[in-house]
Amino acid sequence: MKPVRLRAAHAPVARAAPRAAPAFPLRLLATVPHRMFFAQAMALLLVAVLGWAWTMAARAGWVAGPTTGAAQPSWHLLAMLYGFLPFFMFGFLFTAGPRWLDVPAPRPALWRPAGVAALAGAATMLLAPGEALARAGAAVHGVAWLALAAAFARLFAASRVRDRGHAGVVLAAMLAGASGPLAYAASGDAAYPWLAFAGLWLFAVPVFVAVCHRMIPFFTANVLPTIAIFRPWWLLAALLGGPLAHGTLEAAGARGWTGIVDVPLALLALDLARRWGLAQSFANRLLAMLHVGFVWYGVAFALYAVSSLTTLADRGALGSAPAHALALGYCGSLMLAMVSRVTFGHAGRTLAADRLTWALFLLLQATVVVRVAAALWPAPWLLAFAALLWALCAAPWALRNLPIYARARRDGRAG
Repeated sequence: MKPVRLRAAHAPVARAAPRAAPAFPLRLLATVPHRMFFAQAMALLLVAVLGWAWTMAARAGWVAGPTTGAAQPSWHLLAMLYGFLPFFMFGFLFTAGPRWLDVPAPRPALWRPAGVAALAGAATMLLAPGEALARAGAAVHGVAWLALAAAFARLFAASRVRDRGHAGVVLAAMLAGASGPLAYAASGDAAYPWLAFAGLWLFAVPVFVAVCHRMIPFFTANVLPTIAIFRPWWLLAALLGGPLAHGTLEAAGARGWTGIVDVPLALLALDLARRWGLAQSFANRLLAMLHVGFVWYGVAFALYAVSSLTTLADRGALGSAPAHALALGYCGSLMLAMVSRVTFGHAGRTLAADRLTWALFLLLQATVVVRVAAALWPAPWLLAFAALLWALCAAPWALRNLPIYARARRDGRAG
């Protein structure tokens, strides 16, 4: 007979920790910044990729064209750089920013009204049937964007930490980015050159460079202790200053001379990818997504360097191939990686890239290759195919993540 073991009378009874009662979905969206802004961004992402796929399919003669402004010259820039992207960034800023700055998390009243106004303006800007209404929406979007940037500036000013460099870069880029919709509101399609310059060189690239410089070495060291953290300030200055110099030369009509900065920038970035642990990062897919995204930075400037040399040799440029390697490859890959990381972590889920996320990331890499090829050989069918691939990658990602933002965390914690 097996002995019976008695529990002491004073021994505590183990109890499972009570789970927090699920919050009402609208309350979660209205009180947790990354939930509201990420949900808004996902909805606008669907508008952007589906609208552009429709437009490009129509240009290839496959379907009838859209009746909204998606066929207008500036729509693609407005949708891809100024539509969903700032909402992802504000969601990240009001979630990670307070920790960067060591200040209390902002009250919803600081970001919610402007966030709702920005969504209304951006949706109108992208869905309006005519330019006049689209410009009115852009004005609302731009003003609300400035209000959100000012809210983050208040957190920045309240901080007493010594290391505010990354937050300062992102704040400056967000302020510059608001000039895009405001310029379109003032000038319509005549603002196209400024939309292209400000959206890429003053807004999107600086934000992602600052996040890469701060987060990739940090996350890598957490997962791979053998990789030392390497992020000196001169490196951040080079990764920011090079693109700004390139964009300025390009805007001045000196495309043939951008190689002066493109060549050293490409070499620096590709060597940095090695030093940051690209090869070792594949032990963790979510980490690898960040590293692969950064590789596109180096590839983009290598393509810019080739385009500069061929322009000087009067052999023609590479068209928009380098710009799409930078915008879709670098910024797009990092967006998918960082947003997935924040979404999973703050939903109480396993902090790892599951099969669907990894498959969509790989599809995005194929999409970038096809889009770069379509810039080099601009056949209408190839351009339409690239747009469809982008939609096939982004739409499932958005639809999969959207419901997560309205659900309580799996681990029962608040947030």
